[in-house]
Amino acid sequence: MSTPSILTVNNIEVIYDHVILVLKGVSMSVPRGKIVALMGANGAGKSTTLKSISTLLRGERGDVTKAALNSTASASTS
Repeated sequence: MSTPSILTVNNIEVIYDHVILVLKGVSMSVPRGKIVALMGANGAGKSTTLKSISTLLRGERGDVTKAALNSTASASTS
């Protein structure tokens, strides 16, 4: 049985200035409870990928699915 993903990226594409294709076909999945790293050489598209996922840049194609994160913060009282 596979672990459910908290983030799924499927074939995203980003084009700068309506001319320059900077990402094409990027896909990845982040399983719940796991730590992942996005690695690559300078200019490989790491920052652009993260900006597209966080909607700081608009992707031309592809899908990004984010799961809800439940957080329980407990405040201590003195």
